[in-house]
Amino acid sequence: MCLAYGIAPRFHVRTGAYPYGNVAAYVASGRQRRKALTVSAEKTPCISAIDTTNFARQIVLDFEFAPVPKQRQRRGLRNEIIEVGAVKLDYHGNVMGEFSQFVQTEFTEGVAFPVRELTGISAVDTAMADPLYVVIKRFSDCIGRYSAQVVCWSGADRRQLLTECQAKHIDLSAFPTDWADLQAFYTSIMDVGSHGCVSLSDAATWFGIEFDESTGQAHSALADARVTAKLLKQMMDGDYHASPRAQEIRQRWGMGERAQTRLSSKCPELGDLLLKLKAEGR
Repeated sequence: MCLAYGIAPRFHVRTGAYPYGNVAAYVASGRQRRKALTVSAEKTPCISAIDTTNFARQIVLDFEFAPVPKQRQRRGLRNEIIEVGAVKLDYHGNVMGEFSQFVQTEFTEGVAFPVRELTGISAVDTAMADPLYVVIKRFSDCIGRYSAQVVCWSGADRRQLLTECQAKHIDLSAFPTDWADLQAFYTSIMDVGSHGCVSLSDAATWFGIEFDESTGQAHSALADARVTAKLLKQMMDGDYHASPRAQEIRQRWGMGERAQTRLSSKCPELGDLLLKLKAEGR
């Protein structure tokens, strides 16, 4: 189901390969004045920009997969999508609608026990669902004619969709083509060092975001999309407050005692820019 609300003011946040030492110079240069905020994504090349200036909608998307038996794999398709969950946001991060659908598989018979335990999705759910081409068409209609950017937690969802649609000859011409990886941003901003990429669960715990159990259980596609949307909203607001549980994660990762809580502590000029934008009502 898609719900519509009013349009909020535009705000533009970019992630790109800019070292922190160059951020102030980039902002001070006047390019994208009052519209752009650039933060480091070192060691994560080819990251798309999360852009609410040039796109009317942000579509926060999550898939749940089931493995395809080796003897039935086609054209590199090792997994099939079994659930699509998405949250549609406006310029300012306000929720405008949600989408949630199970997907009927073509090569996978049933749902493997580990996947069923993790997601709560059963073989009956997928057997009674529509095939992927129908769900993608319905989802595209839900997005509407607005220019939209897809935001995911990591690049796995994009790779899965492209691989599966190619294997199943599904037309994606009406689907948004611009994708952004929110995981890369939080991996950078959380200062995780050698830990590598941050899981959605750890990022949510770090910033005090709870999974929404109204979807049935955590790790459903919609529950994950809702949490990712809340993290995106924090990013758009530019204010990051680590929860007391952030220290648990740091200890588990073998990191130091102090958790990074605000973007402005890394670059004060960015904090000043955010305050100015808020004062101007932008």
